[in-house]
Amino acid sequence: MDDGRIPKDLLYGELVQGKRPTDCLCQVLVTLLSLCEGLWALPGPRPRPTDPRAEFDSIVNLARNLLSDTKTLFNHFKNRYPAEGEHKLETLPVLSMNAVELANIQVSGGLARLNSDLHCYQRHFEWLRKAAPLLLRPMEHDISAVHGRLERLLKRLEHLMAKLSLPRPNDPLPTLPAHGTHWSVVQAGHAIIHSFHLYLDWAARVLVLIRNKL
Repeated sequence: MDDGRIPKDLLYGELVQGKRPTDCLCQVLVTLLSLCEGLWALPGPRPRPTDPRAEFDSIVNLARNLLSDTKTLFNHFKNRYPAEGEHKLETLPVLSMNAVELANIQVSGGLARLNSDLHCYQRHFEWLRKAAPLLLRPMEHDISAVHGRLERLLKRLEHLMAKLSLPRPNDPLPTLPAHGTHWSVVQAGHAIIHSFHLYLDWAARVLVLIRNKL
């Protein structure tokens, strides 16, 4: 009957060899630990490199969602502060590419321009919120949605440029007036939001063209 005690013949054999049972147990533990250390030292599976085209798809979707948010903001702004005529600001980016230039757009130059232009629009929206906080209060939710999604788009774009080892542009941001009259701010709001709406429609198409060149 096994009562959990070490058999005498096994104990005697260990003692004859000059080893105690506890010595054998320690050797077994040391061997197991060395095996575990060897397993831990093995390199883990390498992460699969992400496809930049998949990141482009994410950026395109974000740009289209931002376009939808901007359209909502623009409609609310027009209904709240109607103003006839075309309103422009010289500090806003200018869309000057024709069909041939669009077809020949390159990855580096195209992403650099998008990054620079989006930073310019971000500066204009920040100025608009500071110049007319009471004017925009009824649309605070809409403009916050646009501003927040614009920031996310810029971060995604800059992350992609870093992954592709593309230099970030260092274009100076426009200088905007510190104050303005109620009417001048309304006109500026129309110009900024309408221009941004048109720009995003163009930018989404440009991003798809650039993606197809990868």
